[in-house]
Amino acid sequence: MADRPRIGRFRNEKAEERYFAGYDAAIRDWPAPLEQLDVPTAYGTTRLYRTGVADGLPVVFLPGHGGNSLGWIHTSGPVGAAHPVYLVDPVGAAGRSVQTRPFDGPGDLTGWLAEVLDGIGAPAAYLVGFSYGGWQALHAAIRMPERVAGTTLLDPAAFRVAGLRHYAWGFACGLGLHAPPWIRRPLARLIHTDSINRADELLMVAISGAYLYEQGLPPMVPLTDEELAAVTVPSRFVFGAHSTMQDSAAEARRLARLVPSAEVELVPGSGHSVAFDVPDLVNARILEHAGRVARQIAGGERAAPLRDLGEV
Repeated sequence: MADRPRIGRFRNEKAEERYFAGYDAAIRDWPAPLEQLDVPTAYGTTRLYRTGVADGLPVVFLPGHGGNSLGWIHTSGPVGAAHPVYLVDPVGAAGRSVQTRPFDGPGDLTGWLAEVLDGIGAPAAYLVGFSYGGWQALHAAIRMPERVAGTTLLDPAAFRVAGLRHYAWGFACGLGLHAPPWIRRPLARLIHTDSINRADELLMVAISGAYLYEQGLPPMVPLTDEELAAVTVPSRFVFGAHSTMQDSAAEARRLARLVPSAEVELVPGSGHSVAFDVPDLVNARILEHAGRVARQIAGGERAAPLRDLGEV
């Protein structure tokens, strides 16, 4: 019997009701005004939320696997002070997007993103991708560089398939979120994930999609040396020094060899969830790099690249 087409869906009606009760409340109480957009694509209708200034280089946020717009609550406001910001609920993941056609690999995922950019009227955009979203952003930079002005990639899951260590980390994060503070605080230090110390209702909703929703996204396949060497757009990589997704120091050396223009930073004390653990640092890195890219596009100041920021 043929495999069932991979169309994302909630596990049952109760799971859907439970998820959207929290999701809709989070969107309603967002700290900045959000404009709701629904973009039709060949793979289904994609929900986006626009915020930020009216003009400038658009910044499109791509979440980790199973995530959506909710994960960017600490980032959309600061970045939106300088750029039009678009938060994406990916087709195939929990959220307000509706998938109607399965993805057949990263080529389809890139095609879907191109349709999203068309739908918001962006000939090119600056992409911010966390984890799976970082892998997706890299594929976009390789396959359609004319549509990608630049990227900030937050511990991108692009270099190896998740192993036992990463799944153990995920389990520990879930345990920590539900544990009392006297357990949570030392556990956060042990697994290098400070964000579990700031557990709130929004964070719980954001991660609940991982078990309430059956994902319809294509599996991540590690990028080859040849693929990485094809990255030519301005790119900043921000790794957690203690990431469970890859050996961050080794991948930094690999990037220096294959993508010499890339700016690479290892954040000490942080792991895979660097996007949530150090939001102030992440926001500053996005704003500096995206601002420099915007100036280059405008033909103004051209800042020298910072090839390797090391551990700061």
